[in-house]
Amino acid sequence: MQEEMNHLRPWRKRTMQIISTDVWKKETEVVPLPQVAGHGSWDKSQAILTNKEGCILKPIQPPPRGDREVEFYQNVTTSTDPEVAQFVKFIPQYFGTCMKKDGKFMMIENLTKGMTKPCIVDIKIGAKTYGPDASEEKKAKSDAAYSGTKKPFGFSVLGMSVYMGEEKEEFKVLNKDFGKQLTKDNIDDFIQMYFDGKNKTEKTSQVAQIFLRKLKEILAFYSQQKTFHIFGSSLLFVYDAAALTDQSNDTLEKAVVLKMIDFAHIFPANGEPDENYLNGLSNLINVIQSFI
Repeated sequence: MQEEMNHLRPWRKRTMQIISTDVWKKETEVVPLPQVAGHGSWDKSQAILTNKEGCILKPIQPPPRGDREVEFYQNVTTSTDPEVAQFVKFIPQYFGTCMKKDGKFMMIENLTKGMTKPCIVDIKIGAKTYGPDASEEKKAKSDAAYSGTKKPFGFSVLGMSVYMGEEKEEFKVLNKDFGKQLTKDNIDDFIQMYFDGKNKTEKTSQVAQIFLRKLKEILAFYSQQKTFHIFGSSLLFVYDAAALTDQSNDTLEKAVVLKMIDFAHIFPANGEPDENYLNGLSNLINVIQSFI
């Protein structure tokens, strides 16, 4: 597993939540995670780390982005407002912040913990991926990126890593270039790739159905909340391909994880629904539904 992970390349220049857990070399060390995306995939000073409990140590971004993300996690995990507290179910578990010699970090749940062959896809939700504080230059650059799916569907496929083949022995990484060539005419390519459609089994369909149910749960809750508008946030899909070939594993529920991640661009909703996010989420549900 580790040898394979050493060959990963970056998906895109932003901070990804998690990818895998490394073994500690010493009790006093934190270990950089092999990243297929994020600032840490090209700037080692911003690498995501893991501690001995398998907790993710995510570098806190410079203000105001980092401050907003920490505040969001703190708010939703301590809020007595039912609408805000609902988010807890749909985000990685938050354990607070800590200081290391490399800087200040958020301590977050590792969503691949316990998985043997985690298959991951990172999908940014929303046709508009920048907040109201963005510069005109930032707006233009963001609007031009991933336009093949962002405009017709309202989401962007930032990259994926997947185990493929009948025995799930072939490991493949697709970076941001794969996502940028997707359009309304070939959008099915990313679904076929992520679920290894050439080797589809009944268990593959069950995994897709579990993801679909989880997506609909997020849609149901998010369509009601009018506290936050979230920009540039992703849905992180993770499933353990090893569960697909394990004949003794009759339940796949624990092998499938879906969480909302990346909250550096959170703004007040002022009582209005987040149509930008809801549109992208609804279209993503329709695309995955077509695979089943």
